Amino acid sequence: MAFMVQHFNFFYDESEHSRKINHSTIVSENYYDNFITTIVGWQTADEKIVLKKYLDFEEKYSDRKSDGELKSTTLKKRQFKNGFASLNRDNIEFILDLFSIFDDNVLLYFSITSKIEYIINQLFLNYKNNIWEDMDMMRYSIVKAIVMYQPEEIISGMYENTGELVQLLKTFFNKRINVNKTNPKLKEHETLAFTQILILLDDINVKFDINWNYDIAFHGFKKYLIEKDISKYSLFLDREGDDGNTLKAAKQVGLTFVTEVDSKEITGIRMADMLVGIISKLLKSLHEELRYDSIEDGLNKKILGEGWFNLNEQQLFLYKQLTHIICEVNNAWYKSFCGIYSDDFIILVSLLNYISSFDTVNEIKAVDKKMHGEHFNAYVCKELESYFGRMESKLPIDPIPGGKKDYFYNQRGAKVFFNSSKQPLLKINEGCNIFNVLSVGFSNDGNAMITISENKNFLCYRLPKELFEWAMTCVAFANRGDNVFPSKVQFTKNGDRYYADVL
Repeated sequence: MAFMVQHFNFFYDESEHSRKINHSTIVSENYYDNFITTIVGWQTADEKIVLKKYLDFEEKYSDRKSDGELKSTTLKKRQFKNGFASLNRDNIEFILDLFSIFDDNVLLYFSITSKIEYIINQLFLNYKNNIWEDMDMMRYSIVKAIVMYQPEEIISGMYENTGELVQLLKTFFNKRINVNKTNPKLKEHETLAFTQILILLDDINVKFDINWNYDIAFHGFKKYLIEKDISKYSLFLDREGDDGNTLKAAKQVGLTFVTEVDSKEITGIRMADMLVGIISKLLKSLHEELRYDSIEDGLNKKILGEGWFNLNEQQLFLYKQLTHIICEVNNAWYKSFCGIYSDDFIILVSLLNYISSFDTVNEIKAVDKKMHGEHFNAYVCKELESYFGRMESKLPIDPIPGGKKDYFYNQRGAKVFFNSSKQPLLKINEGCNIFNVLSVGFSNDGNAMITISENKNFLCYRLPKELFEWAMTCVAFANRGDNVFPSKVQFTKNGDRYYADVL
């Protein structure tokens, strides 16, 4: 009996899309640096079930419609000042009803991209990573500084394209280094990064053009389709008054089955609009709470206020529901797609995970309310540190079609499970253990993996968590041109301590 390939329908919408990038855009009161897109989809066989749920939802809240359409603008940004903690009862119930629609029948993809990063990438277009310079880290540090401090002179030079941007950047980073001297311990890493940036800026090419590229919304989605092994699909875009630039961009990256439609007529578009609107409002509120008001303010540690953690049971459940939607339902490596500077997204996911770690409101209240901000800050710092490690390692990630199997074969021919928990753990006995190591890498959920040659067989194992940093270092060296594998490696276990030496 022949296997029938399923067809999927996907629906795209976006938030915080600046149709024109110029100085007036970025200094406007409602400007936000990140461009956010959301795509929802499902198998055509499940479409009636999904659409009925959403149409029932729209009918229940028909009094919220504007111009005959229920849109995310029914929720105002000010209502998210402290995240879900500042929502009133009506809006909580509204969002809970919305979230209940996102079950296992619904696929989700979203991307978050810094507009300033896009421009900085143009400035460093011809600069690549090498063994002496990590250009990704350089770009990250520059974008973060501009996003967080919002220096007006840099913004003007960037968007007016006066040709003075490099000198303005030098002046800004020199000033920032001098200010940091008043609190050197807190700003030690930032000062080091800025010093390295100044060295790089001495040799920069200042000629570049600023043109917003719509393609960034779809690069990750193309990888998502490959990863999910989806070949038969239709992608519907909300028709906008931009001469079809979004449609052109989708086709430019190789998405062939794309159509523009009217959101009033297509329910899936409205569903995508509602979710992207909520995500963008949470992101903006988090960003505004944690950004610096001035260069001098940058000497202070920024933490979330107590109001963010003053939750009732419904608000806590709301966080758990969004955590389930973003982090658990139909999970995939390319479910989310971000640029190099992705702090806001990391902070949002950290908030979801931190709050969702509490089972009840009473557990939240058992923690000193003044300490939640500190605990959350420590949690975010750990997540950002992990992200920096992955960025430094430069792990090449290529989507692998899922098919019907729960594993694939890596480049060495060893079996690797998509779910790394199924991967056997490398057995390291007390004392010295020598293995013929072919390669070291990481699973899609961040576990360190090793491929070895054993009795003429190629086998892939999980490494003990104690060897994570060693694995990260190996990958970082390899991506900078110093790959030591294949080699013999001696692993030593001494009690609960592990050591690794390349022989």
